[in-house]
Amino acid sequence: MEFFLFTTDLTLALSAEKAGIDSIMVDWETRGKTARQKGEDLELNYDSAEDLCQLSSILKIPISVRINPVGSNTLSEVNNALNNGAKIIMLPMANSLKEVKRFLSIVDERAKTIVQIETPSLVKEIEDFRGLDWDYAYIGLNDLMVANGGHSIWEAISDGTTETICKNLKGRKYGFGGSTVLGGGEPIMGDLILHELVRLDGCMSIMRRTFKREVLDRDLNAEIKALRCFVNCSEKRGAKAKLYDHNRLLHAIKSTG
Repeated sequence: MEFFLFTTDLTLALSAEKAGIDSIMVDWETRGKTARQKGEDLELNYDSAEDLCQLSSILKIPISVRINPVGSNTLSEVNNALNNGAKIIMLPMANSLKEVKRFLSIVDERAKTIVQIETPSLVKEIEDFRGLDWDYAYIGLNDLMVANGGHSIWEAISDGTTETICKNLKGRKYGFGGSTVLGGGEPIMGDLILHELVRLDGCMSIMRRTFKREVLDRDLNAEIKALRCFVNCSEKRGAKAKLYDHNRLLHAIKSTG
């Protein structure tokens, strides 16, 4: 399991690197996000090229950058990210295979790529999406909820959308949901999400916003080590245990509604 963490806090980033986080993420996505997520308790960041440059010049682990959706500025954003040290570039809100192909063409294997699956239109093309030359895919539960007019970010899990996507991408690198300290996560415990990610053969997880609130003065090295031990145990579950934990998650989601 690869763990990614959104932060521009150099102190936290250095601690996370030491603890075994696989990539620090810088967030440049702002275009259209405020209007799209209006009324939702979601996150908007205003990270800069300077943030990226500082992190990439000091940290040894790769720095990921989430750019804006495909548009007239994509080429300049990708080049700016690369020039400031990005090793992984994430594309949000792709609406079609055409947009994904354009993004991949612009990156042109100069960095690894993450494509977020968070629009109903891309979900419909998931079988063909699988064959494209991206490195990671990440299911964006928040924006899928908004696009579908839902009321819970977990609906794509409870209605089977996430499982369908994962089955179509089996054998590739993908993730969804997010991780936090063991026993943490509100209103759905992170342990249940991580169990589900393992059940569906996911191999990457972005740390949830609650992680920064819940880690407090805990030993970050111990917390990341505990997460990796948890994943190792989760991978060793049999079919009965996986089904049991899946049903626990569905019950928890239903209880929040």
